[in-house]
Amino acid sequence: MGKNVRKGTAVRAAVVVAVLLGAAGCGTGDGGTDDAEKRDGTSAASSATPRAEDTGPVTKASAQADIEASAADAGAPANDPDVAEMTAARCEAGYRGYGTEDEKVGLERYEAVLGELRERGWQPSFEVPERRDGNGTVQIAHKYFTKRGWTLSAEFQGFETGLISVSAADKACTDEIRDRIPLPLRSALSAGGADGQQP
Repeated sequence: MGKNVRKGTAVRAAVVVAVLLGAAGCGTGDGGTDDAEKRDGTSAASSATPRAEDTGPVTKASAQADIEASAADAGAPANDPDVAEMTAARCEAGYRGYGTEDEKVGLERYEAVLGELRERGWQPSFEVPERRDGNGTVQIAHKYFTKRGWTLSAEFQGFETGLISVSAADKACTDEIRDRIPLPLRSALSAGGADGQQP
């Protein structure tokens, strides 16, 4: 019983953090703004992101460029324009690509996106056990990566036409937001491992 209560508290605390992330919009080293291109079509355009000499601090713009270029080079669907609007004032970068009836998104496309992210310096840090259906087909996969102070979450959902979702957050920014949370909720977050390393 106590374990379930702690888990429920951690979930509620994580929701509070998500709400605060949406409202805070703290800086990330590039003014907190992104001119994320809104693209139409079923596939992301080919990437021109350079691979050489990836050093220095990660900014919101560079994280977004990594994510979108990885999706494009993996042949994943274009980013949902609403995601770019939602993250414009936040301390995070994001992508969400939906499959269609004509071009469904499968696990292999998700794995290709992860491979592209690794090529751009994102290091695996944690993996949630896959969830499979009765036939053994993976329906949900979720992995975490880090890169110079940023944490990235990449998820695949195989339901219907498929979905790939990627979000990256600046740890310094999220820590600043966490410090604004009342101590009891912050303690629940720590107990629940909601720092992006271990859900």
